[in-house]
Amino acid sequence: MTQTIAIVGAKGFVGQALCDAVEQQNQFDLIRIHRGDDIGSLLHSADIVIHTANPAKRFFAKKNPEVDFLESVEKTHHIKNLAAGKKFVLVSSISARSQLDTVYGRNRRACELIADPEQSLIVRLGPMFGAGKMIGALHDLLNDRTVFVSETTQYGYVDVQYNAHTVLKQLDRTGIVEVGARNGVPLGELKQKLGSASVFEGTDDTQVPINPPEDAPDAWEVLSYVNANRTD
Repeated sequence: MTQTIAIVGAKGFVGQALCDAVEQQNQFDLIRIHRGDDIGSLLHSADIVIHTANPAKRFFAKKNPEVDFLESVEKTHHIKNLAAGKKFVLVSSISARSQLDTVYGRNRRACELIADPEQSLIVRLGPMFGAGKMIGALHDLLNDRTVFVSETTQYGYVDVQYNAHTVLKQLDRTGIVEVGARNGVPLGELKQKLGSASVFEGTDDTQVPINPPEDAPDAWEVLSYVNANRTD
């Protein structure tokens, strides 16, 4: 029988990629849930609920801890309760493992505990590219802006579409899975290859998945993506 997947946060970077991935397959029906929708009503006919609506702004969380708590921890608690009795998937962040000394990391870890890895699937994602977007440190490097991490930082960059399709492959699992590239790109080296004038200011923020999927791509594919999409 065809299962119905509800994606909470369907307009977000990851949420839209997940919607695209679901629509490319025949075994699922799709419910898109956006901010302001009546989530409880829309989840009624769903078999699987994928929560991807938590904000991904780490530095905003540092400056606005109470807002981030409301928009992540309380939101996850609310959605998890509404999804009672259904397969629950939380799209989380590698920061929930690597950044427990930050507001963002602690709140994402709290969301994982609410989701409960013994009952739900928790997918930790790291730095991404795709959909024509340059975000985070990648965007800063291309615009010669300060990058607020150390140049020794390694990011396991991966296309958001790869992550979306990989999430769907994991739906029969529970527990915590880290998805992304099989290796990391040192930001100092990426700066040189991009010809960036950015400076680095901060601590090491390495985010590379532990035990990524066997088909995990090379993180250096980010360079090909940048060269194909940059406009300067």
